[in-house]
Amino acid sequence: MSLRTLALSGAVGLVLADSSIVVLALPEIYRQFDTGIGEVAWVLIIFNLVLALLAVPGARTARRFGPGRSAAIGLAVFAGGSLVCGLATGLGPLLTGRAVQAAGGAVAITAALELLVSTLGSDRKAIATWVGAGAIGAAVGPALGGLLTELVSWQSIFFIQVPIAILAGVPLREIIVEETREWKLPGDAGGGVGRIWPGGSDQGRPHLPANIALALVSAAIAAALFLIVLLLIEGWLLSPIEAALVVTVLPLAALAGSRLGARVESERLRAASGAILLAGGLAALGLLPLASVLLVIPPQILAGVGLALVLSALTEAALHGRSDASIHGGWTIAARHAGVVVGLMVLTPIFTNQLQSQQADALDAGTAILLDSPISATGKIELGARLSEEVETQRDRVPDIKPAFEPLPVDPVERDTYEAVLSGLEDQLKRAATHAFSSSFLLAAVFSLLALLPISLTRRLDL
Repeated sequence: MSLRTLALSGAVGLVLADSSIVVLALPEIYRQFDTGIGEVAWVLIIFNLVLALLAVPGARTARRFGPGRSAAIGLAVFAGGSLVCGLATGLGPLLTGRAVQAAGGAVAITAALELLVSTLGSDRKAIATWVGAGAIGAAVGPALGGLLTELVSWQSIFFIQVPIAILAGVPLREIIVEETREWKLPGDAGGGVGRIWPGGSDQGRPHLPANIALALVSAAIAAALFLIVLLLIEGWLLSPIEAALVVTVLPLAALAGSRLGARVESERLRAASGAILLAGGLAALGLLPLASVLLVIPPQILAGVGLALVLSALTEAALHGRSDASIHGGWTIAARHAGVVVGLMVLTPIFTNQLQSQQADALDAGTAILLDSPISATGKIELGARLSEEVETQRDRVPDIKPAFEPLPVDPVERDTYEAVLSGLEDQLKRAATHAFSSSFLLAAVFSLLALLPISLTRRLDL
């Protein structure tokens, strides 16, 4: 792989990783900014929304002003937005930086597809490279973000992107020089800003069935990334690094799925199989019988393999055999990230409401455990007051009740009694959190299954 191809692939992976890289940092962000899950979800929503709205205009910009210079400017804007995010002291500045990131990213990734076509000399190779880089970036994002959040800080997620974006733009210098030589200023014969950059016309309707299916599958992906992370951190109280290790299963399965998909030529078969596997994985998460990390592994494998199959098949179907790869690539980006926005906006209020309801039931059950325990009446009153304070302080998240039990009694018998009550309360809360996410996972599985309709209704998905 040439340095230019590596840089372009890296740019695509970097931008699309940002649609999910901050997921594991969201709990830390909303606690630092003293906000709630519903509000902090906009850190994801605003990025995906702007990317969806500007993907096609970004592609047209790249074709009009040259993909090399457009990619370089897009990466520079993306780096500036990343710096704003890292320096943000409140939710408002963070959302502004995320919007700037997405605006630059929209131009950069669509221009990168145009450049990959000219670099590799093959539409099929360019599309496969572009799709693969984006899929890996989006899948690896959450785990990488979790590691950085735990080991350094959530701000480091954005700071580290600044030099990476700049480095990705360095190999574009030669392309920019070549474009500058060919470019004619306004007033020159045959030139002007109104020209279309060589490589095809600026026409062509998007592949509607493939893009509609992409949107539906991406709405389901919002669950595969966002909900799993919140379940692990907010529901089961894992640390970001522990959750990162658990969700690493998803990108590893996606890599395996991409190799499997390379052996299946039929795009229709790959798309349908992937949508069904993704739906199966999400449904399994929605039907978890208890809070166990081991039980999350098999559904992630199904979802990861399905993700790789369906995304590659639908994106290739939307692009193969069509002129203006960057324009149609922009349509696929718009469809995917519009789907993510819809998924987040539909699912977030559902699981937050369910979480509050299930938490109230769990606390009622926990009160019964405390009252039935052999702890003295005075001890019950004191412990109940501390538990109430912890619940009130931690608001709409599943509370970490361990601080209420500290320090534990010195007497071994009494200590065992307190630990038994603590264990019983934690089991109730984890069970409540698992049930709270159930409806959202099942609804996400429905989104994935609905993608089968546009896949099946089109007369010719294989192009």
